[in-house]
Amino acid sequence: MAEAKKAGTPRARKQTAPKSGPELALETAQSAIESPSPASEAVNGARQADGGVAAEPMQFSRFGQEGADALRQAMGQSVLATAHGALEINDRIIAAVRDQSEAAIDLWRSALEASHPTEALRVQATGARQACEVAAAHWKDIAEATARLFHRSFEPFQTVMADRTR
Repeated sequence: MAEAKKAGTPRARKQTAPKSGPELALETAQSAIESPSPASEAVNGARQADGGVAAEPMQFSRFGQEGADALRQAMGQSVLATAHGALEINDRIIAAVRDQSEAAIDLWRSALEASHPTEALRVQATGARQACEVAAAHWKDIAEATARLFHRSFEPFQTVMADRTR
């Protein structure tokens, strides 16, 4: 194996900064939309090998070429909306967990600093009530963001179907 490596041959590496999670997820979703799948390339290659004729894109008999293109476009828009929404929900969940953790630590600090056990119980009860209210507000916000995500994800399909019925 050492013989296979040649000394002094520099490797050309592309030097780029690593991408963060949201940027990487959006780039992956966009590249999946823009590039053909390996399966479709294999099918097209097999068709070309059999007949020697370039394969035509798949036709949807119910929709026609325009409808198929509109559905592909809607799928791309839906994927991007879903990726954006999932990242938004992820950020909100992380913020909720962080805020709840900080509230729990603050609650324990204030309970430990209490001079009397009754004061510690009062601080604990007040803090627990406030933590529940904050948690409920966070999860309500997350639920609303999830509903918006589903709505935005289906809007392109609803538009295509509404245009098709006209």
